[in-house]
Amino acid sequence: MGRILTVLILIASLLVPPYAWAKEPATPELTLNQAVALALAHSESVKKAEKDVDRTYEWRVYRSEQLDYTPLEPPGNPKVEIAWSNLLTADLTWRMSKKSLTAEQDEVALDACKKYWDVLKAHEKVRAAEEGLKKADWELRRARANFQVGMIPQAALVAAEAQMAQAKAALEAAKNDLDNAYASFNRLVGLWPQDRPVLVDGVNFNPLQVSDVETEVGRIVDESPTVWLANEKVTLQKYLEDMMFYTGEYRPYQARKIEVEQAELDAASAKKMLEEVTRSLYYKAKSLEESYQALQEGVKTAEENLRVTKVKYDVGMATRAEVAAAEAALAEAKQKALETACQHAYLKLAFEKPWAYISLAVAGSGASGSGSPGNAQG
Repeated sequence: MGRILTVLILIASLLVPPYAWAKEPATPELTLNQAVALALAHSESVKKAEKDVDRTYEWRVYRSEQLDYTPLEPPGNPKVEIAWSNLLTADLTWRMSKKSLTAEQDEVALDACKKYWDVLKAHEKVRAAEEGLKKADWELRRARANFQVGMIPQAALVAAEAQMAQAKAALEAAKNDLDNAYASFNRLVGLWPQDRPVLVDGVNFNPLQVSDVETEVGRIVDESPTVWLANEKVTLQKYLEDMMFYTGEYRPYQARKIEVEQAELDAASAKKMLEEVTRSLYYKAKSLEESYQALQEGVKTAEENLRVTKVKYDVGMATRAEVAAAEAALAEAKQKALETACQHAYLKLAFEKPWAYISLAVAGSGASGSGSPGNAQG
């Protein structure tokens, strides 16, 4: 009977699915460049864009073969015009798909940087919350001691207890934010949600150096895939303007002329919108540079205050609660400085690739590069 029971237990254990056991979180070290490379390799949207380049190329080849001669007939031959317009459209679609692939890669790379820095910010927020909890704990200890000897009213003790409860809640919220930041980052680079990669790159604050804002904005806009596409559509419509039967039926000249004008207006609108966004990103980044300098001064002040408070504590002129308060103030100052540095780094990248910034803003945080976790596991 004992042997039968043992066999049954063994069979039951084999029927338990593998995910019934807890998976140990992986802790690989990742640089920012490695994170970007993983995100690009894992992104389903990038893979789809790569496939689209191949698909549209095949269509271009096919349309080219359909037009296996140089049309010498005068305008007005429907068969020639249809074949020629199909080739022009297929060629534009193919070139557009290559630009779309580049834009998709830019978007995923920018998103990877943002989520990498989000994890760093979340870590710093947890550290600041931990120091805030220590401060609240010492304040509560002091309040209880003073209340026992009648130095403070009960209302002061209740206030200290409330601050302690708030500090605990703030720490739990910070930990939840860290878990959420990791989940978003891990999903993008292909890790499991419970993994905790060690992000080894910090954030180096370097001011945005631009000799002439308008010249730089013009250069960036000219390199934009969206503006390029809008201009190419104008070119296509100008080709089609000379064709009366490219759709298989007669199209009036005025209608074809208006279609060119509409494409030109779309191109001008796309360029103007991107110029405004790019210029706005520049000035936002420069504003943060001013804020960061003030925050750095705040960090230095907090560091000096902590040093002085520790010296006073060593000679009996300050309490442990005062040291904890100084430590909490320093942690908070560092958190604010890091958040600003991360935001500035993101805006610098967005300034260089504003089309990726716009796409992320439209799609929503975390929408690009989604896929099932674990594909990047080694």
